[in-house]
Amino acid sequence: MTPAKTKTDKQAVQEPAVEYEIGEQYLPVRDDNAALDVIFKDADVKYGLTMFTNNEQNALDLWKRGEKFYLHCLLRQKKVLAKPEEVVRQLCIKRLLDMGYAAGQMALEVGIKMGSTIHSKAADIVLYREETLRLTPYAIVELKRPSRKDGIDQLESYMNATGVPFGWWLNGKEALVRYREEPNIFSSIDRLPNAGETIDDVRAPRRKKDLLPLVDLRGLVELLEERVLANAGVSAFDEIFKLIFAKLFDEHIHGDEEALLFRRGSETPQELYNRIQKLFVDATKHPGWNEIFDAAERIQLTPQALAPCVAELEKYRFFGSDLDVLDAAFEHLINPEQKGDKGQYFTPRHVVQMCVDMLNPRDNEACLDPACGPCGFMIHTLKYVTESQAFKRRWGHEVEARKKDYAQNYLYAIDFDQKLAKVAKVLMLIMGDGKTHVFKVSSLDPREWTHHAHRVGDFVRDGMFDLVMTNPPFAGEITQAEVLGGYDLAYKGDPTQNKRANKVERDVLFIERCLRFLKPGGRMAIVLPQGIFNNTSDEYIRKYVMKHARILGVVGLQGNMFKPFTGTKTSVLVLQKWQSEAERIATGDYRIFFATNQKSGKDNSGEYIWLDKESRERVRSTAGLVIGEQLTLDHDLHEIVAAFKLFAQEENLIFFA
Repeated sequence: MTPAKTKTDKQAVQEPAVEYEIGEQYLPVRDDNAALDVIFKDADVKYGLTMFTNNEQNALDLWKRGEKFYLHCLLRQKKVLAKPEEVVRQLCIKRLLDMGYAAGQMALEVGIKMGSTIHSKAADIVLYREETLRLTPYAIVELKRPSRKDGIDQLESYMNATGVPFGWWLNGKEALVRYREEPNIFSSIDRLPNAGETIDDVRAPRRKKDLLPLVDLRGLVELLEERVLANAGVSAFDEIFKLIFAKLFDEHIHGDEEALLFRRGSETPQELYNRIQKLFVDATKHPGWNEIFDAAERIQLTPQALAPCVAELEKYRFFGSDLDVLDAAFEHLINPEQKGDKGQYFTPRHVVQMCVDMLNPRDNEACLDPACGPCGFMIHTLKYVTESQAFKRRWGHEVEARKKDYAQNYLYAIDFDQKLAKVAKVLMLIMGDGKTHVFKVSSLDPREWTHHAHRVGDFVRDGMFDLVMTNPPFAGEITQAEVLGGYDLAYKGDPTQNKRANKVERDVLFIERCLRFLKPGGRMAIVLPQGIFNNTSDEYIRKYVMKHARILGVVGLQGNMFKPFTGTKTSVLVLQKWQSEAERIATGDYRIFFATNQKSGKDNSGEYIWLDKESRERVRSTAGLVIGEQLTLDHDLHEIVAAFKLFAQEENLIFFA
């Protein structure tokens, strides 16, 4: 049936949008927003059309026939059922037209020949080089309704089969533009070229000031692992880590107006490889940067694998990136199986934040993590101190210089694992150039300190630190007699009365090691397995702790907290070292803060439970959402911190005065 009104007629219609005739006539829709609510059913999905401008959305030509909504297609010049994916398609066509492409260059639902057969699912939009003959495909568009994430593999298979250089995947909220080079090397680029542009126009030299905030490094890493590194025959961690290091150095040596070296240009993959390899080697030799990688280390990726990695990472600024963004990526990269064997479990950052908040570090206090892993405790301490209003008021326009000074002179970290020590150095470098005092050494064996290449013993000594925060490895036992002989706990707390044990759990020795690191009056937070607090056989450990320190608090952590790495039940012990034996005796009995964590922020499988900040409903996919602004973690540790601060004030604890 012929439509009742034309588009011009539609704009002139004055009757209320709710007054529709039921039947075979097409009637114009005056309230597009109300119609879209019905089409998408879920308002959250509808508002996923955020990648399109208001002008583009207002250009939708919506009609109603009976109880169904229709769109007037910009290419087919007829009305089509307004399904969510069709809405995205029409908005995409409008975008392509605005980019200078002609309607005659586009075709819809094009069958793609894969080998000798036509693929069962047609390409949503094919963009051709020519307007009339439409013989040479130039770009393929794969459309999904908002919230759908699949289809990128399918898009790349179409690009392979047709030889097109450009592919555009979008769902209305997110978009990804893929560029294909021979022989089928895929990389992401910022945007689809406008009509008349080439890849060189899209890949213009990138200046430092043009870099974008890093919002989802983990997503980038997963993309590289899945599409580039899965069959590259290299360690994904090692090679991505080297690329991040090279990119950081590139940002370090260039000013805001200067073109960066870490970018994908029009050169061959081999030429790009040579440039990035040189950048990495230069970084390993640069003063202040030469402590992280050996001078002989090189990037092991092939040129064909390196090119798409550079293309994915190049657009983002790494220096000064959001801490949570970096943490999420490195938690994913650090091999869980390796950590499990060594008892090294990535400490959830809300646990780290709780410990920092409870100890309330000041900018003139020396802090140490003797089992630092990726340096979460020291990074959060740096953030806590330097982002406080007191610090900003005190230093004003000097705040960045003072932040660097604080990081370099008051924060110390140690780990015996080479890989984790490297990560710690780089993260401290990103957050405030505090890499100076991150050491690869065993905290439990002071003999290593004196023979260390960087003279660890000159910087890390007993009785030196105001604060110690750590989550020591639980697994493994120390059996070396020369190490055990230096610890009272190897003699059950009293070397004058007891024989030395032949082996002692590593975490037990860490308790004594940390107490020794503390100054009199120093404060400590340490994550320990629950058995140390409960087991009858571990009573001597509890007595040793109470002899040397006032126990301030114990926070029992919910059982999911360290999943999926381990189901071990843990608690955080918070204490303050006695100033003297006389103080301990004079204090007598005292109150201890106890709390039990009910909401860990993780489910039974160890997945983080993210909530929409406004609705408080669980969000399964966090892609494109900003932690803190749109997302919040479902945990109650902040409530425990608030209760502890009240306790500290009631007890007149001086570090909360």
